[in-house]
Amino acid sequence: MASTDISASTSRRDGSEVPLWRLYLLRANYLVWAAGGFFLIPPMLIGASGRGMIDSMLSGLWVTSFFGLRYPLQMLPIVLFEFVWKTIWLLAFALPQWLSGAQSAQLREDLISIGNGPILFALIIPWGYVYRHYIKQPAERWR
Repeated sequence: MASTDISASTSRRDGSEVPLWRLYLLRANYLVWAAGGFFLIPPMLIGASGRGMIDSMLSGLWVTSFFGLRYPLQMLPIVLFEFVWKTIWLLAFALPQWLSGAQSAQLREDLISIGNGPILFALIIPWGYVYRHYIKQPAERWR
């Protein structure tokens, strides 16, 4: 019985419970983040001004995208974070403004850059894996 537990934990770590095409989708997402960051992040950091919270967050996302290329499932919480905050923004901020008719150029630009995220991430995220590992699996001990 102990060997079954070891083999089950090994299969979880090596990603064999997630289809290979899903791992490639995740890696493609990280690759887009990494490649896009080469063009966006250095100019932002060189010309840094103001408080820089958004620039710093995007820089952190860029750096972690390289880890995601190698470890797509271990970096899945980053994709989940992106999915959650973009969905909240879309439902709580963008949708009410759009429905009220208060559409600005900034809102239209943000809808394009942020609003597509939840749709794309919903297709990329291996939801069965998320359910098994973040909802169904027992929590780690507290003490």
